Amino acid sequence: MSFLLLKKRPTITPFQRCVVCHLKVVIFSITMTSKNLTAQFGDILKPLKVILHGPPAAGKTDIAKRICQRYGAHYVSVKSMIDETLEDLRQNICVAREQALLKSSGTPRDTGSDEDIDEEEEEENEGDPMIDIQEEIERYEEQIRDINSLISSSPNQKLPDDYVVRLMRIFLMKSQCQSHGYVLDGFPKTIQQAKELFGQAAEVPRESGEAKSTVEAEEAAGEGGVDNLGDMMGNASVDIMPDFLISLQADDEFLCERVMKLPQREIQGTHYDEPNMIRRLIDFRNNNTPDNTVLTFFDEVEIHPIVLDITEEGLEDIECILAFLYKMFGPPIPGIGLTDEEEEQLRKMETEQRRLKQEAYLIEKQLAENTARQDYEDKMEKWAETLEKLQMEEEKIIAAESEPLRFYLMKFVFPTLTRGLSEVAKIKPDDPIDYLAEFLFKENPEGRMFDPSYTRTGEELLKQYETVVQNI
Repeated sequence: MSFLLLKKRPTITPFQRCVVCHLKVVIFSITMTSKNLTAQFGDILKPLKVILHGPPAAGKTDIAKRICQRYGAHYVSVKSMIDETLEDLRQNICVAREQALLKSSGTPRDTGSDEDIDEEEEEENEGDPMIDIQEEIERYEEQIRDINSLISSSPNQKLPDDYVVRLMRIFLMKSQCQSHGYVLDGFPKTIQQAKELFGQAAEVPRESGEAKSTVEAEEAAGEGGVDNLGDMMGNASVDIMPDFLISLQADDEFLCERVMKLPQREIQGTHYDEPNMIRRLIDFRNNNTPDNTVLTFFDEVEIHPIVLDITEEGLEDIECILAFLYKMFGPPIPGIGLTDEEEEQLRKMETEQRRLKQEAYLIEKQLAENTARQDYEDKMEKWAETLEKLQMEEEKIIAAESEPLRFYLMKFVFPTLTRGLSEVAKIKPDDPIDYLAEFLFKENPEGRMFDPSYTRTGEELLKQYETVVQNI
């Protein structure tokens, strides 16, 4: 009887049938709604992928970072890509070493004879996970050494273009760029780089092309490093194609004037000094001639560039450019990007931070000027004291050196000359010089000039004076 009871079908009440039917209707409605939402809002839920192209000092970096903040996209430049790649490799090494440490801390086995141990080690080495982990660590370390050696051996401290392109392809296929999108700042710079980076993806139809998953591509990149991606890179590269190409245009005079208006503290230590700015402008113009430009490649693959002349009225301000781009990109993905209120709050915070930073800079500048002024005044005071001492010493030396000459003049010249000048002042002759000469001649007749006593004393004094002058 119990067996029959177990096999008996349960009785379903009308209420239960009604509930089941209602659940079926709800499930069907949810399924159809999700399909309709996917078909209707597929573009809205798609992560944003943008490339910013333009000359130096056009504002690409600021615009790219603002777009990333609003849409939750990942900011990518050549420098940030290399830095993050090296950091990922270092983290992979740390994780692998932790795994090796955990595996090596297992319970030791009972030891037997030496021959048995050798046979067991040979059997385990064939599939020993520790060996695989060690090889993985060595592979990561070798990749880090390759990147650093290529950078250090380059005259301009940069990686070769082909190596940068391969690293960029791997980086753009990572989950952070695929799930949240990316904004690529200033790369590719040449049409050759664009062909190498997106060429295989351009050959695959963007709507019907079947690409392998990003996870598989990342696994291939992790297993083989940069050099062993194979065809999977080409198949997955369709996922890295951008949706928008924004090209900022301006003439060299406008760009140079913009850089000249920047504060010195913002230019110092960057590539915006005069030699680097001129060099970068020349390189950009050479790489973007009318017949050979990155825009031509993307135009051929039906990603039509959006050219913005930032010298035109209404686009000279970054906020105007961003408003235009936000309207074109549409709203951000819910839960990933920022809402208008959040972005406004973020703008206020950034404005307040810039204001505080500017005030701190002005205070620091004022303190530096006051310190420099005080140091200058202290130095000038010390120099004045030193100069006064030097002048006093010089006067003493001059007085000591001129003493023989003064004595000679006071004894033999000034008495007679003073009387002659007094006579000239009393008589006031028509020719005072001639009168003074006649007076001196009368006071010192010709015969007296050959007086031995007079001549000997004068000669001695003159010799003393000449000796002093020669010793100076």
